[in-house]
Amino acid sequence: MPSRRYPFLTSACALALFSSALLPARIAAQTEAADSTLGAPGSPTQGPAAGLAQEPATEPTVLPAQEGDSVVPLRLQDVVRLAASHAPALRQAMLSALATEGGVTEASGAFDPVFFADATYSFLEQPTSGFFSTLFTSQKSTTYTANQGLRGELLSGATYSISLREQVLDATFPTATGSSSLDQADVNIAASFTQPLLRGGWDMVAGFERRSAEISRERGYESVRQSATDVVQAAIDAYWDLAFAIADVRVKEFGLQLAEEQRQLTLARFEVGSVAEVEVVQTDAEIASRQDALLTAENAVRQAQDRLRLLISVLEDQGDWKVDFLPISEMPEALRTEMAWQDALETALLHRSDLRQLRLDLEQAELTWKVSRRNTSPKLDLIATGNSFGQDAVLGRAFDPAFQFEFPGYSLGLVFEMPLGNRQFTGAEQRARIQHALAQRLLHDTQKQVASEVRDAVRALNFLADRVVTTERATAVAERQLDAEQRRLREGVSTNFRVLEFQNDLLTAKTAEIGARAEYAKAASRLQTAQGLNWDGTDPQVPGTTVLQAVLKAEVDRTRAESQD
Repeated sequence: MPSRRYPFLTSACALALFSSALLPARIAAQTEAADSTLGAPGSPTQGPAAGLAQEPATEPTVLPAQEGDSVVPLRLQDVVRLAASHAPALRQAMLSALATEGGVTEASGAFDPVFFADATYSFLEQPTSGFFSTLFTSQKSTTYTANQGLRGELLSGATYSISLREQVLDATFPTATGSSSLDQADVNIAASFTQPLLRGGWDMVAGFERRSAEISRERGYESVRQSATDVVQAAIDAYWDLAFAIADVRVKEFGLQLAEEQRQLTLARFEVGSVAEVEVVQTDAEIASRQDALLTAENAVRQAQDRLRLLISVLEDQGDWKVDFLPISEMPEALRTEMAWQDALETALLHRSDLRQLRLDLEQAELTWKVSRRNTSPKLDLIATGNSFGQDAVLGRAFDPAFQFEFPGYSLGLVFEMPLGNRQFTGAEQRARIQHALAQRLLHDTQKQVASEVRDAVRALNFLADRVVTTERATAVAERQLDAEQRRLREGVSTNFRVLEFQNDLLTAKTAEIGARAEYAKAASRLQTAQGLNWDGTDPQVPGTTVLQAVLKAEVDRTRAESQD
């Protein structure tokens, strides 16, 4: 029934407001990025999900004017896009995933070779001793030393170092005939290699940090997908809650109009003496009660607007709070699903992000346990060193014998260590073993919880489909009942109280029907998200680094703009 208390909003005006107020340039790029994160709404799967994103009717439902300065029509697809672009929880998850990318780079950097170099100048003057001390009081030496090379770690856990050392010595010594100068240049090429054979050795141990970082990155991406699923489902719930709240306002307005019309009839009958004054009072009391119900329903609309606004709006300034939303997508047709819960569970075990995260946790716990088991072994390291020496009075000529290995040297050895008691490493292994068992238990228990959620989602959808049919019948019966009672009242065989009572039955039935349809619409998308699918039943896509980088750039730009302000 048209609202008598609020102005209409035309479709053309609403569309213009949508273009100018809801999708400004600063969020358009983020909305496009959200499509690649969640999968653009395309072709939903067959069944209840197929009607989730229906196009709006030609004449959209009119929203009662609320606290906002403008009212914007909103489709369900728009809600999904905007939630993916603006929801705080999802943006936080994306930034956390970007941080794990840095962790992988950091862990991989442990195997980068390190170049080192140093140079030293030293001067030494010391007193002479013995016979020459009576002739010369001191002797002097000047030394120039340079050292450069590479060192690093290999995936096997081995460490290596290759260095080149040059030294030039210029010394003055006392002699029997006076003093003598010594010019000497030394060049030394040295290499060392240490390979742990037991504790701390080989790829599993050496690559532990890098693999742990990769698992953390994969978990971060799954967390983004989980946040996207949760955020979109919350936005869809808020959308249909708002649609229900607006429709309920109209039911309450319709009920108030019925009561006011009934009062006019009762008052006319009272003036001619056909009814007692108590019936007028009863009608006035009912009008007051329905006015209170209307105020409550209008407040519920405002609350529903804020819940949806928090999920899909930027809210960077106060103007964003002045835009109200008008749901224009039709509620899906209430259809029972033929899907067996076992099939839905199989899909959920494959796609659910929470299960994927727990499997990654189990992989991490297993890796930690394997490394801790290996570390309970004694330390046994193979150490190999080699060098080549060159010497001459001139530095340039000292390089030749060094690089030609005219004076080589090498060593080969083993280093063995074993802590008495070995409590540090056995305790770490025990802790890792128990944590691995805990990770297995968490995954197993969560799989049972997922099975319960999937069964409940399938059952709820079929229950609500049946409830929609039942409430439709109840509304039709209540309308017929009220119509019959009004005829009885006109014939003088009923009372005003009975008519008001049947009016309340009709209003209750209408609210129940609208509520059942809204709950079915939410349940249809919940059945998809319970299986780990997108809201429309399409396969989920984990966002790529490009999408996350775009989010990071948007955050950096926003922070820079705030600092400039």
